[in-house]
Amino acid sequence: MTKNNNYINFLKFASICSILGAITTTLAIFLPNPETTGFDSMAMLHQNTLYLSKLWILFIHPQVNIIASLGVAALLLHRKPLHIIVGTFFLIVWAYTEMSQQALLIDALNQYWRPGYLGAENETIKATFLTLIEGTNGISDSKYFLVIYGFGLGSLLYGFAFIPELGLGKWIGVALIFIGLLTFLSFIRYYLGVGFLSPVVDWCYEWIYPYLQPLVRIVIGLWIYKQITVEQNKVT
Repeated sequence: MTKNNNYINFLKFASICSILGAITTTLAIFLPNPETTGFDSMAMLHQNTLYLSKLWILFIHPQVNIIASLGVAALLLHRKPLHIIVGTFFLIVWAYTEMSQQALLIDALNQYWRPGYLGAENETIKATFLTLIEGTNGISDSKYFLVIYGFGLGSLLYGFAFIPELGLGKWIGVALIFIGLLTFLSFIRYYLGVGFLSPVVDWCYEWIYPYLQPLVRIVIGLWIYKQITVEQNKVT
């Protein structure tokens, strides 16, 4: 009974994390980015509360969503082991990489390199920090390479795992397949130079994705919570 209670408590926690994931997704998408007018203005972002808050939201975002994904995995593993195991691997790649990407920006860029550049005592030190700051773009983009690759494949595989389900589960499956395909198409157009995909991908990211993604997170949370009753009935 204790083992079952622990399992049910985990599912409840995963359900809550999915709702929190909807909130972090919404904030990450709709919070405005601070306006800057030049390199020195960008260097001052380490003092901008809105900018730093958004970085912290993006740091927390993959944490709550990977826990929600593990709740889904616990429920669907016995039905679709291949999709869930491989999909979970790619989602872990996404979550860890996005956390490390935001840690780079929060810590190295905004606690060391930008303040160091602005407070440099001579041009040699200033040039060193300038190199580090400009190099951040390449490092961050390399992490983004893994972020959208892992998220795209993980979402796609989880979507296929959901498709055989009924009701909300099937709807989640269709939505995740769409999100996974859209993310993977974005990966292809960015990193393989398939430019003709950009108009369609950009339109979907502007008009569909910002509203669909938080909604999917909410519905996944509700689906997990509904499954708790099913799991409890198995032992009564």
